[in-house]
Amino acid sequence: MTDNFLPLMIDEKKVYAGFWRRFGAGVVDFLILMPFVFLIVYLEGFNIPLAIFIVIFSTFIFSVYNVYFHYKFGATLGKMAVGIRVTQPDGSKIELKHALLRSSVDFAFALFAMFAQIYAILSVDSGQYLAAGMVERFELITPYYPVWYGFITIATQVWVWSEFLVLLFNKRRRAIHDFIAGTVVIKKAYAENEKVEETLQSATAS
Repeated sequence: MTDNFLPLMIDEKKVYAGFWRRFGAGVVDFLILMPFVFLIVYLEGFNIPLAIFIVIFSTFIFSVYNVYFHYKFGATLGKMAVGIRVTQPDGSKIELKHALLRSSVDFAFALFAMFAQIYAILSVDSGQYLAAGMVERFELITPYYPVWYGFITIATQVWVWSEFLVLLFNKRRRAIHDFIAGTVVIKKAYAENEKVEETLQSATAS
């Protein structure tokens, strides 16, 4: 990876994806994944072993979704829909290590949440749990979450809001996970674009 960053503007148009485009991509991804979330929550009510399996499976599959699509296509389905792409600073395709690093903190929080939920499911009365509806099951297990999960919840909120603040207050609109992974999020038109290459070469020559 080169240390060259894409310029902020090309032909008086912004290169980097701003907050609202990235937010829109997140909304689209959320809507795409919602049917799977409802299916997963529904299946958790069949029996306790299946519920635990579903919790583990869902934790990994949602993380794999982000890592796979970013690595393979440079964008999740949501990012594709709004026309943005994750790249290296010079606009070139990211590698697997970049995709993994971008999701590393979120995955760590997801693992803590997974262990906490499994603990709660195993602690609650199984008969009550299986007889409850989808919303009632969540309310039923909430008191059984381990005490340390409260700190994880606070840390997750701090992380999410820090991501927003960092993204808003730097000129290339990089979130913390972009700094961790060494990536940027740009408009699709500027990813591995000949005009971008010419601009970078001119900047290097000068």
